[in-house]
Amino acid sequence: MPYGRTKEEVEEALRGLEYLRTAGGFATDHLFVSIYSSSTVVKTPQSVLRGRWGEPTNGAFAGEELLLNFRTDNAQMGFRMGLARFYEPDAVVSACHADLKEDLRGVIELPARKSIRTGLTAAVTERRSTRAFTGEAISLGDLSTLLFHCQGATGSLHPHGDPDDPDDVIRLRTVASGGGLYPVTLYVHAFNVVGLAPGAYKYLPYAHAISPVAPHPKLSPERVLALDLDVERSGFALTFVYDLYDNSRKYGDCGLVFGLIEVGAILQNLHLARTALGLAGCDQGGYEKQMIEKMLDLDGLSSQVVHVAVVGKGE
Repeated sequence: MPYGRTKEEVEEALRGLEYLRTAGGFATDHLFVSIYSSSTVVKTPQSVLRGRWGEPTNGAFAGEELLLNFRTDNAQMGFRMGLARFYEPDAVVSACHADLKEDLRGVIELPARKSIRTGLTAAVTERRSTRAFTGEAISLGDLSTLLFHCQGATGSLHPHGDPDDPDDVIRLRTVASGGGLYPVTLYVHAFNVVGLAPGAYKYLPYAHAISPVAPHPKLSPERVLALDLDVERSGFALTFVYDLYDNSRKYGDCGLVFGLIEVGAILQNLHLARTALGLAGCDQGGYEKQMIEKMLDLDGLSSQVVHVAVVGKGE
């Protein structure tokens, strides 16, 4: 959802934050992709992702393309050229200010999350994938608890050891992330949640709130989210979106792999937490990827839908 800020608001926000101009200059200098990128030696992270998840050109499988382009060591040109001036110190600064992206206008604050007391062993052994839902609504408190366990803020650290420096803070979440960059964003598609209108919402971890996403005039979530599942009988679906630029500036081509590892960590927390809450759920492999991206107003290139999970009351 676009922020809709005026030029004056942007200029005011940039005062005292000159590193943002540097980052913007980096993007201009290094992130444009040549039409010949698929046949050149040096590949930017964007061209690697574009090579297969865009229009097919050579008939390779997505996994094969990823492995072929994945860097094996830091001496490869694809890694050095992809980073240019953006080595670790700049990436740390970016992580320190990652929470500036949360636009809090018009958000819906979530209730306090519950403290789950179920033992880890019990949750692990009782977890099952369930695709049959009753259509009964789940509570907003349960949604809040699940989102917190997926991505909630849990504390902070000072990478340079100065607790008095307000700019030297990385805010941490419930799952690990390469470099603390957190390139995965969660979107909630509510179907049956008490007190929440059906529709799409973006989860804001640091505010522990959700921001409504404007509905698409022609696309409906029940049509594109789960092709072989009666998703309207669930409580909600969770869409995982990977943002290429959030971590590839530090990790180059392997940023995508780190992002997918993070998706797995989030999913583990999700399914263990919903098991402890007595809720059903499953991961969904059949969905209309490009249609979901259109529905959420994503470009489908730098922001990619990489997974969907569904949670609700089980039969």
